[in-house]
Amino acid sequence: MKQSQQSISHVEENILTVLGRHELYGLEIIEALEKGSGGRLKVSFGTLYPALRRLERKGFVETRWGDETPEERGGARRKYYRISPKGASVLHEVQQIRTDLAMWKPAYEQIRAFLAIMWKPASRGAS
Repeated sequence: MKQSQQSISHVEENILTVLGRHELYGLEIIEALEKGSGGRLKVSFGTLYPALRRLERKGFVETRWGDETPEERGGARRKYYRISPKGASVLHEVQQIRTDLAMWKPAYEQIRAFLAIMWKPASRGAS
């Protein structure tokens, strides 16, 4: 059995998913998670930023500082995050595992389905 080289938490998986198509800064990631899930996923800053740091350490996200100046923003510069090729690979692997799990059937169900096909009674013609 092949085991993943890197594991990610559910929060990290959700973050990588929203970063899969967009480069976003922190507040945008929180909004994407909440709005994209119809309000079912809510992540606080206290959960988001440690997860982003872990993803960055693992090489799953890349970052850049925004071009705006602190004066333009009225505060600190924004740090933008995007999924890295390594992060995209790990995300794809995790999503494939979830798909495989959803499609899995116990052996007895597969045998029962096979037997049902093999020994289907012949249909009787009209008299």
